Amino acid sequence: MLNLTRISLLTLGRRVAETGIKPNSTDIATLAMAAGNAGVSPVLVSILTDDTAPEVVRLRAYERVSCAMSRVTYRTDVAAAA
Repeated sequence: MLNLTRISLLTLGRRVAETGIKPNSTDIATLAMAAGNAGVSPVLVSILTDDTAPEVVRLRAYERVSCAMSRVTYRTDVAAAA
């Protein structure tokens, strides 16, 4: 995931739903870095990247982080054009 867009978030979401967090660790790290820079809760970001946390806890953190980042990446000018 080089560029964090709504499409890349949707694609990552599908992969996480199919395979889980661990197989997507590189993209999860990219998402976590972007989320931290965007001001998303540091607690959620740390849980998302914690390899020792249970998978279900990380999935819940992923859901919250990805929703927050979806709001950040939403652009009204694109939505109006669509």
